[in-house]
Amino acid sequence: MPRDEKGKFTYNDELSPIQLKMIDELIANGGNKTKACEKLSVPRSTLYDWLDNELFIKSYRLVCEKMFKEELAIGVKGIIDVAKNGAGRDKVKACETLLKLNGYLDTKVNINQNTTEKIVIRLISEENEEENE
Repeated sequence: MPRDEKGKFTYNDELSPIQLKMIDELIANGGNKTKACEKLSVPRSTLYDWLDNELFIKSYRLVCEKMFKEELAIGVKGIIDVAKNGAGRDKVKACETLLKLNGYLDTKVNINQNTTEKIVIRLISEENEEENE
């Protein structure tokens, strides 16, 4: 890595191929730095230098966020499928999860309670809510 006139490391405007491989390896193994360094034959001290590099960290976080969003979308689709096609407690738990994810429920639904009472959930848009006030 090049140094400036004061001897400090200078950072490139783009990541090197080995840095990109390191990001992929960290993602693939769940963030285990030791395993990633061993697999790519990169000293841990070098990885820690990269972790001080804003571009490296920004790129790593972007990959993590993208992966999280993709996995979250898959998970939510699965929950929706259970809410539509599930039965009994599974369906109730899926609906509870969807309501919590969207901020409509902040308490736990007691699915052990054996009742014939119906629960009706009405979602009121902000426009209708203002009209009702």
